[in-house]
Amino acid sequence: MAPQASSFPLRRLTVALACAGLALALAGCAGAPPQAAAHQAPASGQPGYSAQAAQATQPALAQYSLVHAAHLPHLAWALKGQTTALALNEVQRGTLAALAFEVRDQLQPRLEQARATEQDIAQAALAGASVQQLAERLDRLQQLKREAAQVQIDATQRIRATLDAAQYQQLRQRALALAPAAPAMPEYSLLLPAHLPHLMSYVAQLDASAEHRQALSRHADEQVRPALRPRLQQAQQLEQEIARAALEGRSAQDLAPQLDRLAQLKREAAEIHLRCIAQVRQTLPPEQYARLLALAQPAAR
Repeated sequence: MAPQASSFPLRRLTVALACAGLALALAGCAGAPPQAAAHQAPASGQPGYSAQAAQATQPALAQYSLVHAAHLPHLAWALKGQTTALALNEVQRGTLAALAFEVRDQLQPRLEQARATEQDIAQAALAGASVQQLAERLDRLQQLKREAAQVQIDATQRIRATLDAAQYQQLRQRALALAPAAPAMPEYSLLLPAHLPHLMSYVAQLDASAEHRQALSRHADEQVRPALRPRLQQAQQLEQEIARAALEGRSAQDLAPQLDRLAQLKREAAEIHLRCIAQVRQTLPPEQYARLLALAQPAAR
């Protein structure tokens, strides 16, 4: 009888392919550069505002989750190139390779759709669409961002279960070190100011009448700031709490009430912002509103 071929070369090949798959999959996770994703250009035609210019330096894809990567870093991305440093065994490598592909396939489409939806909402709002007219699109954006956060939290839990305690602590420290800076307070809204700028900040640069400036200032002081800032602060605190719990092993199902509350706070903040834009547009003459959009464009990435 001919001797049986050893399974060792096959096993090594399987592990090598798994490691290669891990690297490839991680390259497509939420840390992937935004230019790698397909863009959907919002409708054009809004005077003084260029959708193309806003797209050119838009936020990284990871920012379109409900929970910012600054608080809940993407552990799958931090795994890249850490096979040796973490001393991963063959089972761990295979498990993480499969997980990386799964996370990429679930997370990236949601983030891309969220970005496209957000751009569409911003363009429509600046062109005069009301909160009521945008309700369905806001519902969709809220759902996409929440689903993305859920994928990220569950991936964190599964990575934690795959690694031993020392490996996980090492990976967690690396992920936190690689995480982006904490967002500015306006970025805790459902709509990022990169797409929907805060127009009130630019009114002073206009040659607007005293009557218009005073009316907008009064509206900001009485209607916008007292309602908006507390919601943004609560969203920031809640994001931090959710991130800590997720990194300690809580699942998305465990954190569902907090995620629901976070989504609601961000939605309310976005609606306040949208109503503020509508008020600005209603108050200013059309040519000054167009000029205001032109002034705000450099801030709207």
